[in-house]
Amino acid sequence: MRDGILASAFLLLAWQPLAAQQPAATPPIEEMYRMPLVYSVPGMDKIEVRRDIVYKSADVRDAKTALKLDVYLPTSSPKAPAIVLISGGGAEGAPRDFRDAGVYQSYGRLLAASGFVVISYSKRYARGPAGTNNGAEDTRDLIAYLREHAAELHMDKERIALWAFSAGGLMLAPFLHEPPPYVRALACFYCVSDVTQDSWAGVPGITPEQVERAAAMFSTANQIHGADRILIPLFVGRAGLDSPGLNRTIDRLVQEALSKNMSIEVWNHPAGRHGFDILDDNARSREIIARAIAFLRHNLLASLNETH
Repeated sequence: MRDGILASAFLLLAWQPLAAQQPAATPPIEEMYRMPLVYSVPGMDKIEVRRDIVYKSADVRDAKTALKLDVYLPTSSPKAPAIVLISGGGAEGAPRDFRDAGVYQSYGRLLAASGFVVISYSKRYARGPAGTNNGAEDTRDLIAYLREHAAELHMDKERIALWAFSAGGLMLAPFLHEPPPYVRALACFYCVSDVTQDSWAGVPGITPEQVERAAAMFSTANQIHGADRILIPLFVGRAGLDSPGLNRTIDRLVQEALSKNMSIEVWNHPAGRHGFDILDDNARSREIIARAIAFLRHNLLASLNETH
């Protein structure tokens, strides 16, 4: 069971207080780190990957650290819409880099083979208010870098989607509050969608006031609740066997979105675990991944064809 708990925390990717208790058969961290997606399409082995591009330097433990991105390029177009993959949080202190994890390498190749430029990136995202602020700052700076270097990355800087996983869901909140016109769609799988008193349980020195301020900034559910109208479309993949606490945050997000008549697709995996896209090799997992790609294609590629 200890391996299962640690593996769930990795997948977070590290939302420990909300981590679901996984079956004893859940693989250990080292194996999960290498696990690919349970879904594939032809051409994933033919796309170009550019690794270790430095997009900013940041202070980590009083030293400058290079934060890097990897870009996956489709072969079908010299310029394509972009999808940014947002992993969850990491360890305290040094930036946690999930670019080499099987899940993000698989998504990079899968989405590039589907016609998108795909970016995965390292960021500072430790648990707690300060770490969440750092993660949001790095995500904002990443997108600014991508738009500035769009030509050399062969991406359409006016057509970007963000796809978040687990606690990476909190990184979507700024784009619901004031969505820039070039961010055309958001997607999240098993995402933390609210900030509550339990969110950072065990982190020293967290006060109710800090939680309240963080909830105002990073709760996607709160951002929708406080908006008059939100036009950006959202895709939600929910794991039925995830922790009840995490799923309550997703359920609140969905309720708030429906109350504002927001464009939202919700696909539930009744037997899916946190990380069903690598852990649960079954038809429902593949169906949800395929539907998410169709959603992104509709909101990025279809509208592009209509424009030109």
